[in-house]
Amino acid sequence: MDRSRDSGWGTPNVGSPYTLNAANRFSISQGVGAMKILPGKNSYATSPLQEANVSARFDVSFDSLPQSGSVYAHLGLRHSGDSRYESSLRLTSSGKLTLEVSKTIAGKKTVIDSHLIASKATVGKAYRIEFEVTGAKAPTLKARAYAGDSVPQWQIEATQSGASVISTAGSLRIGGYLSAAASKSAGIHVDNLRAASASELDVAEAQPLELDLPLAEAKPLEADIPPTQETESPKPTPTPTPTPSPEQNLPAGALYVSPEGSSGAAGTLQSPLGSIGAAVAQADAGQSIVVRAGSYHESLKIPAGKKLHLSNYPGEKVWLDGSSTLNGFTSNSNGYSTAWKYDFDSSPTYTRGAEDNTQEAWGFVNDSYPMAAHPEQVWIDGVRQKQVKSLASVEPGSFHVDKAGNKLTLGTNPEGKRVQASTLVKALSIRADGSSVDGINVRKFAPSVPDMGAVTAEKPGITLKNLTVEDSATTGINVSAVNNQISNVSIQRSGMLGMNAVYADGLKVSKLNASSNNVEKFNSSPVSGGLKITRSRNIAVTDSVMKNNYGPGLWIDESVYNSMILNNDLISNTGHGLSLEISAKATVANNRIIDNGGNGIKLNNTNDVAIWNNTISGKNRVLNIVQDTRRGANKSDAGHDPRQSFPDSTMPWVIKNVTVKNNVLSNTGGGNAIVAVEDYSKQLTAEQMKITLDSNAYHRTGSTNPRWSSVWSNAAANPSVYTTLAAFQQAEGQDVSSFEVTASTVLNSDHQPTSAVTGKASSATVLPSSIASLIEENAGSKRLGAYSR
Repeated sequence: MDRSRDSGWGTPNVGSPYTLNAANRFSISQGVGAMKILPGKNSYATSPLQEANVSARFDVSFDSLPQSGSVYAHLGLRHSGDSRYESSLRLTSSGKLTLEVSKTIAGKKTVIDSHLIASKATVGKAYRIEFEVTGAKAPTLKARAYAGDSVPQWQIEATQSGASVISTAGSLRIGGYLSAAASKSAGIHVDNLRAASASELDVAEAQPLELDLPLAEAKPLEADIPPTQETESPKPTPTPTPTPSPEQNLPAGALYVSPEGSSGAAGTLQSPLGSIGAAVAQADAGQSIVVRAGSYHESLKIPAGKKLHLSNYPGEKVWLDGSSTLNGFTSNSNGYSTAWKYDFDSSPTYTRGAEDNTQEAWGFVNDSYPMAAHPEQVWIDGVRQKQVKSLASVEPGSFHVDKAGNKLTLGTNPEGKRVQASTLVKALSIRADGSSVDGINVRKFAPSVPDMGAVTAEKPGITLKNLTVEDSATTGINVSAVNNQISNVSIQRSGMLGMNAVYADGLKVSKLNASSNNVEKFNSSPVSGGLKITRSRNIAVTDSVMKNNYGPGLWIDESVYNSMILNNDLISNTGHGLSLEISAKATVANNRIIDNGGNGIKLNNTNDVAIWNNTISGKNRVLNIVQDTRRGANKSDAGHDPRQSFPDSTMPWVIKNVTVKNNVLSNTGGGNAIVAVEDYSKQLTAEQMKITLDSNAYHRTGSTNPRWSSVWSNAAANPSVYTTLAAFQQAEGQDVSSFEVTASTVLNSDHQPTSAVTGKASSATVLPSSIASLIEENAGSKRLGAYSR
């Protein structure tokens, strides 16, 4: 900015003119741009970009600390209308400086992640923001901020997905915002703005731009350098759509919490409390608690009879963090040791103090992973360390806890690294009916197996939404009461299980993402994987993803009555994609169940099941319908719901009335059959089970891969096996409108059927209104497999 201007930012040497939302708030002096920011107002400049994949940067300094609230400096990419990706520096009244990455969709801002830059920032000091956005279907966002010449690694990296991603080039946006609570305006100064193309193909090799790189060498885009010249008769500037202030969406009468607050504060927006626990103690039943951005090392209980509504401040990232930083390591012959004062419960079952089950296939802990039930967790620079049983076994990447000697020993040298360890057991125990938690994220807590989870919803009518639970030692979330709702929740890297629910009648789970759980490698049975629901009635799991879990994706087990399993993706789990076991009445429709290690769907001792329009593919039995010796009338068989009278007439635990229509059943090589119906108790034929199959697309990779198309129960006699669908149709009169395809694949990379299937859609059964209304598709339509989404 080699010029001076009292109003506006003049004419750029290169690139398209900027549009300013208020030219009189912009100026240039001695080659540095200035921006005035009014309380509750955005000041910003935008300019179009020719490319979507962009690396951008600028230097910013803050003129002063805000008297209250926060002042922001923004660098936005792919800005269009009132949507964009943005990297921001947020400076609080205490001097805390935080880097935030956010997305704004139609004016609604969501903070994706944050990173502390300085506990006490220096006013007037230049901090550089670098921001890179690449990719279309799943954009990757990278950001960092720093002072001086030493360039750190990317401090925030995030990948976006789903229907709301921003994929077009849009404009660059540079600006600032000041909290409405501030009593006077603020100012920032900016310089060295650059925007350069970042080829999606070369992202991994992209290097940060150098400070002294001439603009012509930086491959400038249309929007590189400064904004428009304001002449004596400027053209009218389009009036931008105003972005609502977050304060406009705050609940009335709320208590406020901030890392900059104090225990004796009033709990107002201007005078917040310093801890969430203090707000819970002070709040009245029915009151809301709003939490400002930051990390809170707390274990919370919402007590019985005190319904509370706990939420993040709009657009700000809040973490309940169960970890502490470890210091004071000394080197010794075994590794690097420090004091350890925490004594976690390592009970391996849900009964505290009990030994593990010894019955075959019923023990929690696998002998190959003996430390699975020990809740201790350690990370070095964010990398999880493996716990070992003995001090002699310590090696780089592992750690050992000596409880008797109060010592923790690392195998990796911690010098110059950040060592974090879980030091709190639970994040949140919700014991008040009707409470809600919205936008409060949870990480690095250490619940043991009998603690049930890092977050436990223990009373009726609780809502959990818009939050992430990650790195819990055993289970992320547990629900143990009726009429709870889980919505837009992500659970990842739990030690044993993403989410568990029991006695949870009326449970509604929507937009759950349970991924990469059971990192401690507990046995798949009795419990592991993404989501397990037991002893509950009238439950729904919809629009969710269970992916890359060690164990089943979704497991419905032990007297669950009336399940709705709709519009989900159950992908690449090591166990079954979907398991329905000793339960009754279920609708499984419009799911994609792909590449799981076990069966696609395993239906075990469950009656009255409708399986419609699913795409199921994997290297095992695609649909495995199995009856065993367990019966609902046998009290000694485990899994009864003690709340129901015995015998429970709704729970015979006998396969009966199973309808399978309009599914793509793709076996990509293994498991000996595409579809199998068997009775291990040798009592029932498939006809007696009342199995109905029709209008399905069978797929195999070769005439003998898998060996059989179908397996069909003959009660006490060996089941019939059919090498082709045609032979099955002729012998059993089943699947008369179905067809079989022999090819390498019948699905594309998005798990959608290829023309080998879609070309025969006329063979599908028209979608009945009872199913159409559940999956929000048109009744009477004809499709094979899951509908597009």
